[in-house]
Amino acid sequence: MAQGNTYALYASGNFIQETELDRLGGWIAPDVLSGKLIFENPFLVFHDDLALRVDASRSWYVVDGGYVLGRDLAAPNGDWRVGYLRLVTDGTEADALRWIEEIEDGTELDRLDQTGLDDPLGEIVAAWEDPHGQWDLALVAQPN
Repeated sequence: MAQGNTYALYASGNFIQETELDRLGGWIAPDVLSGKLIFENPFLVFHDDLALRVDASRSWYVVDGGYVLGRDLAAPNGDWRVGYLRLVTDGTEADALRWIEEIEDGTELDRLDQTGLDDPLGEIVAAWEDPHGQWDLALVAQPN
């Protein structure tokens, strides 16, 4: 791991928007936003064998067209959805890449040379997408 950085793996894509999993009330539960609880849902999966565990407190939400970090989000009363899901890792590049390997065990991923991912993720080290356009993944180096 580069000194002074932690690594995060973010997931986004059409799947959560098309299924409206990005607007479940559980995303804005106080214990989930504070990081006391990890967000899990049986329908939030890459494939049948790999359910996502999401740190919603460090995920990015889209609120009224702008990005807000989950832990900074007060109960929104306007237009909101979760935008970039931060998967639970230990902060190392190796643990983030472990997720990629597990995902590839059940579905194909294509490595991207360039991404169309929006701010606020930070320095994107690597990115992937599934060939059906349902999921995007970004490995991001973040200063401590």
